[in-house]
Amino acid sequence: MADIYDRAKASAARMLAPRSAGGKGLELTLTRVTKGEYDPETGTSPVTTDLFQGSGFRENYKNSDIDGARIKQGDVKILVSPVQLTGADMPLPITLDKILFDGETYTVQNVEPWDYAGLSVGFSVQARK
Repeated sequence: MADIYDRAKASAARMLAPRSAGGKGLELTLTRVTKGEYDPETGTSPVTTDLFQGSGFRENYKNSDIDGARIKQGDVKILVSPVQLTGADMPLPITLDKILFDGETYTVQNVEPWDYAGLSVGFSVQARK
């Protein structure tokens, strides 16, 4: 049964691949900033920035989807490929991650993973400028 899920993941990765690789998407960069534990000796908390190069497709929300509270005017939906450009798995985007897409920087507001039997086959990200 796992084979069908692997094929779904490969299909999503193929469709969301950058146009230069034959897909319908564009390259994107997911940036995650993580603050470590407080170090009393230095008086600071270390900050780690991780960059994940991937691809995806951006679409606007329909007017009927915009409620002004959860989804606001100007929010976009970014469909993110389950694999990075290197072929490694893309981590699950989380709230407040940044996505650089088509020259614009967006902040992740909400994520709906496409999970089938525990295998991520893509992510639908609500993002805001």
